[in-house]
Amino acid sequence: MIAYIKEFVAKNVPSAKVEVKDNNVYVTKGVADYYPCVVAHTDTVHDMYQDFGIYERDGVLFAFSNDTETQVGIGGDDKVGVWIGLAMLLEKEVVKCAFFHSEEIGCVGSSQADMSFFKDVGYCFQSDRRGNKDFIRDIYGVELFSEDFSLAISQTLNKHRYKETSGALTDVYQLKLNGLEVCVANMSSGYYAPHSDKEVVDVLDAINCYDLISNLIDVLGCNLYQHKHIEKKEISFKKNKYSTNPYNWQYDFDYDHDYWYDNTNNPSHHNSKDILEQEDLKVVGYCEYCTDEVYKSQDIGEEYGFCNGCQCLVADEMIIKQ
Repeated sequence: MIAYIKEFVAKNVPSAKVEVKDNNVYVTKGVADYYPCVVAHTDTVHDMYQDFGIYERDGVLFAFSNDTETQVGIGGDDKVGVWIGLAMLLEKEVVKCAFFHSEEIGCVGSSQADMSFFKDVGYCFQSDRRGNKDFIRDIYGVELFSEDFSLAISQTLNKHRYKETSGALTDVYQLKLNGLEVCVANMSSGYYAPHSDKEVVDVLDAINCYDLISNLIDVLGCNLYQHKHIEKKEISFKKNKYSTNPYNWQYDFDYDHDYWYDNTNNPSHHNSKDILEQEDLKVVGYCEYCTDEVYKSQDIGEEYGFCNGCQCLVADEMIIKQ
């Protein structure tokens, strides 16, 4: 995907400047005091298939493996976001784009972002969420944009049938933690059932998201929309590195993506059976994001659950209760 982005920009947007640093891709087009910025991530959670094929029916894209003779995840999370970023580079005279690696295992790429790239960014959008109506205003208690920004974009959101709501882990959240002091937002991209073999992309919903971002950039222009989230102790969780129990969570008041890894520093993936073997965890509902089972324990706390599908903590409001 990184190679594809470089080749696409070189061929179709030759005036743009492309830099690859630590497997993150940074693209700048045009000259401005402050740039609109679009970010996406280049990885997916799905296995790779040699005979992977994309098909369309009634305006819905899905993937199928002829080898396994089964439906497989299409990778709309976050290739819809990559598509929108590249489309903005084609359409807009002035724009910046950043494509981060390894978001799916804890925003690793964006946690290592070159923040000097964002020194002249006026605001930042990401399209990395299932569905067709969510415009994310806060993530895990971290506010992403100001009331003034909300007012400025409200008519455009209404036009495209989007509503402000809370969301889950993604790169714009990590950028705020990195110290980015401008308004940012994530939004529904038109993919459904992410992190599962049933994942699909609704073409009209994806186009609506593309139009939303395009129109927002037209409305906001090349201006600075400052926003610094209030510093406060945000409860996050990570695995106890000295425990053999992968779900022995401990409180941590500094964000740390180490909790995505096991003791061998490899991405840790555990299925429902693994989780159910832990006596202190119980199923409390289903993840609104990926529809997989969500578990809770006293160690995790009342405000969060652990999603088996997303392999991360989700806020209580994102849990569809049994």
